[in-house]
Amino acid sequence: MRQPIRPLLQPSLTDLPRGPHGLARERVTGSQRQRLLYAMTVVVAEKGYSVVTVTDVTARAGVSRKTFYELFADKEECFIAAAETGRELMVKRLEASFARSSAQSLSRVETLRASIRAFLGLIAEEPEFARAFFLETAAAGGRAQEHQDACRSWFAESMRAWHAKIPGQRRVPPETYMAAADATHEAVCRCLRQGRIGEVPALEDAVLHICLALLGVANPAEDAGEGEPGEV
Repeated sequence: MRQPIRPLLQPSLTDLPRGPHGLARERVTGSQRQRLLYAMTVVVAEKGYSVVTVTDVTARAGVSRKTFYELFADKEECFIAAAETGRELMVKRLEASFARSSAQSLSRVETLRASIRAFLGLIAEEPEFARAFFLETAAAGGRAQEHQDACRSWFAESMRAWHAKIPGQRRVPPETYMAAADATHEAVCRCLRQGRIGEVPALEDAVLHICLALLGVANPAEDAGEGEPGEV
């Protein structure tokens, strides 16, 4: 049975004991920071970045405004920290999933499918982070947008590395991999904007088709009887 996975950014220590507790100052500060990052993603997902206030975040986190400003200069800095930390955790989790897929006896196309399934499944499992990161980052400004761009660049690089392992495949312009990442990003964002996050995993076939078409890779499942299925 699959074990439940703790949501991205969810604090490992949610409640600090009242009064003298003997916890190291670093652990207390770390817990407060985690709670603020998680609260930021939740309230931004609920309200939208532009209308969220520091008070909204501290109230949800159960942390004082004084503590907030000891850790972050302003709302923007807190959101950027949440975006950066969440992106790093997302990539780490996906890389582990991709490694497991690569270790299995799958065709190249099925390996790509498994990776796409993991990516889309993670988004569906992380509704607050997904809405905050994919829909609200632009409202937070250029510094926050850099982290979303980095996520797309990582996706594009993963596609390039996968494509490079296929013998005899034609070369494509480097921008092709980013085009695949952008198309995937927009398909996900459309579901999120329309409140259909539960349908994100159903994009699997479409995203696979887009990626293969852009890279000029045949899909034996679609082209049954054409060529040699074992080649990919």
